[in-house]
Amino acid sequence: MRGLSFIRQIIVFTVLLLVVGQVVAQQGQALRIVKGKKVTLRADADHALSYIWFRDGQPIHGAHDKRITVTEGGKYTVIALGEECHSDLSDFVEVIVDPRGEDLQVDLEIRNLPDRSQMLVSKEFNYQLLLLNNSSSTATDVVVTFELPDQLKYVGLVHGEMAGINYNAQTNELTWYLPKLDGGEAISQWIKVKGQGPGYAVTTASVKSRQQDTNPADNIAQSTVEIVTLFVPNVFTPNGDGVNDVFKIAGLEAFKSNKLIIFNRFGNEVYRSLNYQNNWSGEGLNEGTYFYYLEVEDWTGMIHRDKGHVLLMRAEIRN
Repeated sequence: MRGLSFIRQIIVFTVLLLVVGQVVAQQGQALRIVKGKKVTLRADADHALSYIWFRDGQPIHGAHDKRITVTEGGKYTVIALGEECHSDLSDFVEVIVDPRGEDLQVDLEIRNLPDRSQMLVSKEFNYQLLLLNNSSSTATDVVVTFELPDQLKYVGLVHGEMAGINYNAQTNELTWYLPKLDGGEAISQWIKVKGQGPGYAVTTASVKSRQQDTNPADNIAQSTVEIVTLFVPNVFTPNGDGVNDVFKIAGLEAFKSNKLIIFNRFGNEVYRSLNYQNNWSGEGLNEGTYFYYLEVEDWTGMIHRDKGHVLLMRAEIRN
């Protein structure tokens, strides 16, 4: 039995070219497209369970859906399959690829913007991936890749999970897919990470699309964040030799604010600083043991306190 409630299938297709929008062609017609572009063919058939698509008379492997997207020229036909019977082979729709047509060009730009230049180990912070289309043409099949180094751990998206964004834990890499980005459009995504080891964390963001990019220089953007640990020394030697001459607390720059107070062994305050700049040299004080009280405020507003002692020695320390 052949035909079902359909005898011949009408193929309707939409050209995914920005300059023409939607175009409808009937069987026996031809459509000319620019090389590198694509066209979607749709078979309309009542009660069809599956389809077999052909290009120039040869079946297309894996093409069994109502729609197929093609980029190659040729004469496309289709058969619709039912439970017990199938339709006749449709008339063709010819797709002609014009090799003389100019490929559509775009100008995509990616910016890699951390919200800190320094951060403590085990603390979270954010990156903004800002994607721009600086051209007037729409970019399609846009893929942004964000590579994280060993010093950083991916936590998640700041505004929750979104379709088109995937994280690969094995490669420590995030990919962001957009079907299209219109000319002149800008879109951003915020990524939350955590410092998991000291060092300079260099991240790399890159973008590509189906179209040729006229300015590939701004398709890649790197940024560097120093991941630090808060370290308070227990000795310093202000003897003017240029080495260890001040009481230097490593990692202070990763905090919003700090307060440092120094006491002598009698409990008298000898030094105080708000937003200490690692510049206390113990000027005017004798050698000996001093006690410090350190208070730091992180970027969430939480206060952290530490206290201990430090030895002030003016003589050079020899091993």
